[in-house]
Amino acid sequence: MRVLETERILLKPIEPEDLSFLMNLRWDKEITQNIIHDPISSQDQRNWYEKISTGNNLALSIFYKNSKDDTNPIIIGTIGLYDINYRHQRATLKSMRILPQYQRQNIGLEATNLLVNYGFNVLNLHKITCDLFEDNIARLKGLIKLGFKKEGVLKQHYFHQGKFKDAAIYSLLRKNYIFK
Repeated sequence: MRVLETERILLKPIEPEDLSFLMNLRWDKEITQNIIHDPISSQDQRNWYEKISTGNNLALSIFYKNSKDDTNPIIIGTIGLYDINYRHQRATLKSMRILPQYQRQNIGLEATNLLVNYGFNVLNLHKITCDLFEDNIARLKGLIKLGFKKEGVLKQHYFHQGKFKDAAIYSLLRKNYIFK
């Protein structure tokens, strides 16, 4: 996979040297309140990396560039397309995690747009889905802005931070996608 890039960010496949940073993201209290996955052990993190490195998954690190020509961007997050099914031409958008100081700057929207565009126009996907907590307002607004539509709600689907929470299912078909 080639690196995906805009003037501000770069998306590249996760590498072993990214794992320590990503582990810290998984343990960040501010980040974990809005994501479905709970913190995991370092061994589970290594097992996860081995799995995503060999399966039908595209897990990417998000790097921020201080300028258009920045040659030393810094890692600030992660995003991915998982469970890529080439026969049915679909995948699941997951793992949006960005350091709190880089949130509310549309970096997540920019990264999602790049990845969705890659999914439709390079991987030839027909449909991309995403499940999320409906109280993750920023993520929800970004998905809607890109054209994702609500398909339904899985009632009390995840046990998160001591209670069961609903998961909203959103999807986007290639024919409805417009690169932003």
